[in-house]
Amino acid sequence: MGFFTSKQKRMARKCSFYELKRGYDNADFALERASYSGNQKELKKAMKEHQKYEYALLYRNTPEYKKKR
Repeated sequence: MGFFTSKQKRMARKCSFYELKRGYDNADFALERASYSGNQKELKKAMKEHQKYEYALLYRNTPEYKKKR
């Protein structure tokens, strides 16, 4: 599946669901904090971190991931 990067796939395989969920929640909090500050550099960094965890969690639901498990 070409939608997910190798880094996201590796995160999905190496980290437990709870580690990914905790990272996602932390990134979500950082994203919200950055949006309040208005600092675009901080917002962009937080968005990248949030996307990384979100996509790793989504990859865990794909048939490709389930087949490799």
